[in-house]
Amino acid sequence: LPQRVKRFVVMGGAITGHGNITPAAEFNIAFDPESAHIVFTSFPFIEVADWEATIAHGLLHRDVEQWLAADTDKARFYELISRQTRLWSEDSRGERWYAADALAMAWALQPEGGKVVEQRPLSIELTGTRTRGATIVDWNRQTGVADNTALLIGYDQARFEAQVRGALLGQ
Repeated sequence: LPQRVKRFVVMGGAITGHGNITPAAEFNIAFDPESAHIVFTSFPFIEVADWEATIAHGLLHRDVEQWLAADTDKARFYELISRQTRLWSEDSRGERWYAADALAMAWALQPEGGKVVEQRPLSIELTGTRTRGATIVDWNRQTGVADNTALLIGYDQARFEAQVRGALLGQ
């Protein structure tokens, strides 16, 4: 399979250890670290839009609500499937909603929007008492392992918002 996939973009991980399900791990990786490890060791190169990139690219709740009020099938569908998460987010995380999958999809569809992307070796922690499921990035390339990921650090916020708005409004 890896040789048949030209480009592989995933949403997952917390590349500087600021997890959302444990102090060091993001939900998607922490849920099944062994599977994540298999994926990251099977594919020669993976593009990663992690939880921390998501936090850096929040969407204002008031904008999202406006887009979701559009009279389109996509807006109605997305409003229904995201309602609970948005309500929880507004109560617990403030004025921004963090649409992790939307950011990964934006980067997959328009990679030129990636303003800051770093290539580094990444591995999945399988045994740590407090770090199991963490995405470990060798930022200083100390292990001698080849870079196997492109890590999204910064995406053009205006482009991202336009992509989400356009998708919901049918533009």
